[in-house]
Amino acid sequence: MQFPRIATVIALAFGAVLTFVAPASAAAPSVQAASTPPSACYGGYSYDGGAFACFAPYGEHLWVCDSGNNHHPVVNYAINGGAWSGNKHYYPGYGNCVDIDLDIAESGYITFTIANYEGSTFVSGSRVFEVSANG
Repeated sequence: MQFPRIATVIALAFGAVLTFVAPASAAAPSVQAASTPPSACYGGYSYDGGAFACFAPYGEHLWVCDSGNNHHPVVNYAINGGAWSGNKHYYPGYGNCVDIDLDIAESGYITFTIANYEGSTFVSGSRVFEVSANG
């Protein structure tokens, strides 16, 4: 399964890295099942291609997708340089995504990694992505 415009997404992720300092959000994110991320979403795959994550600045949504059979995606993120979320395991099923609705100020940013896991066993990680909430 391919997610929309991944070559563009990855290319834009490298050019969209901005750093701002703002207080971290205190609100807990809401999580819901979703089909595919929007085209303006910046991030990438785990090194083995089995997990995908991207951040959509418009509305501040972090998308976590299962792009490999027999495994599941795990995301770890920090908002505005704050504490890491810890390894959040999601089980959307192959070809599906989870939409995490965050609350980040326009002057803020998110830093995240995506990993592919088999149960509680780490399979593959990714580089660190950093994306401005301002788009």
